[in-house]
Amino acid sequence: MRICNIHEVPLSHEVLTRASLTRSKYDLSYFDSLHAASALLHNGVIIPIDKGYRKVVGLRALDPRELV
Repeated sequence: MRICNIHEVPLSHEVLTRASLTRSKYDLSYFDSLHAASALLHNGVIIPIDKGYRKVVGLRALDPRELV
């Protein structure tokens, strides 16, 4: 299966601020909060194995096992 539209987003002050708030509110790790904040701010979808992302309100997370 080919997944289209995968891209990187810049690490900005806005992402760092949102990550900090997301990390505290949902008890995510530093890097997980950066991924979540980036997806939230850029209308992205995250494809994690970690189920912790599913508790983040507004975050679109797809289980990679459902894509095959």
